Amino acid sequence: MVVIASKDLPFGGRWEYDVAPDGNGSRLTITERGEVYNPIFRFMARFIFGYTKTIEEYQAALDRYLSSS
Repeated sequence: MVVIASKDLPFGGRWEYDVAPDGNGSRLTITERGEVYNPIFRFMARFIFGYTKTIEEYQAALDRYLSSS
């Protein structure tokens, strides 16, 4: 589990990782449990950059890394 520990940010939460066997490999499930405290950042997340941008970028980077191994 990865947790945003700072209470000074306009958002917080955690990512929970679960790795399970899947055929000859493994399946990684990442669950995001986030909160947006600041109303301005809540608006921006909803209407400008979206709620899932960070986790989608993380997944894409992880896919690239694992594909090159």
